[in-house]
Amino acid sequence: MAEINLLDIQPHQVSRDMRGYSVFVYGEPKSGKTTIATKFPKHLLLAMEKGYAAIPGAMAQPINSWAEFKKVLRQLKDEAVKAKFETIIVDTVDIAFDLCEKYICANAKRSDGGYGVDSIQQIPYGGGYKARDDEFDSALRQIVQMGYGLVMISHATDKTFVDENKHEFNKIVPTLDKRAKNIVSRLVDLYGYSRIVVDDKGVESTKLFLRGTTRFEAGSRFKYTPAYIDFTYDDLVQAICDAIDKQSEEDGAKYFTDEAQNLHIDTPAELDFDELMAEFESITKSVIDAHTDEEVQTTYGPMIVRIVEKYIGKGNKVGNMSKEQTEALS
Repeated sequence: MAEINLLDIQPHQVSRDMRGYSVFVYGEPKSGKTTIATKFPKHLLLAMEKGYAAIPGAMAQPINSWAEFKKVLRQLKDEAVKAKFETIIVDTVDIAFDLCEKYICANAKRSDGGYGVDSIQQIPYGGGYKARDDEFDSALRQIVQMGYGLVMISHATDKTFVDENKHEFNKIVPTLDKRAKNIVSRLVDLYGYSRIVVDDKGVESTKLFLRGTTRFEAGSRFKYTPAYIDFTYDDLVQAICDAIDKQSEEDGAKYFTDEAQNLHIDTPAELDFDELMAEFESITKSVIDAHTDEEVQTTYGPMIVRIVEKYIGKGNKVGNMSKEQTEALS
């Protein structure tokens, strides 16, 4: 059983290992997003958009449905797969979100008892939106919970907004749906915008902007991330390492490490229903064996019933629980 002991908590150490982080990159067409992503070590490109034809060495798995994406998630749990891949790339995350919505619509139960609706709005009481968002969020979190690095890619659009004074302004933002963007932005450590820039000599180069402005969205969890870098894998790693080193000088080296960290470990997934059921039976048997029949009848039996009903409802019994109730059993 997963245990929580607050006395065992130690100060968090920030890792220099890229496998511990999630990155979201959006940008202009042909600005190198997919190419740079495939430079991440031991990558697996989940290609909803087939933009890797000209990328030598890309390790790509085409994805054409959410069911295929879920099949990949199941295989990512395999230790042999974990040995082969370290970084999962979702290209594009826009299409992934659309496939997730189609999956939810196809599996929605109708009032006539059948399955499948034409649009998510047809699912009553906003239930479709919640089911889609929960499914999408869970899928992305599963990737990082399994210890993989995660890179997500989207395109950019110049969008008109209205401020609180009703003045219009334009800002470059991802093409990603607003609700999907909220899910992604909560998860990632780096939120970058890529575009081609031209210097005063007319030379073109691709930059990755890591600090947002009034003109475009970007951001980072690292305090000393530069405003922009040349958009290459090596420059990205160097920028993160430099930011961490500066913070290390400020906060002390003891809070930093070269070892990979995983803050997203799925502790409920570590719970085993059958083991918990056996443990419950062992605990209750030991209580019953240690007391007289009268004590069990008047005190300990009712106590066990009260504890059970507190977590799974009045009148319910542990013996009737299903695997979907593993957390409650724990």
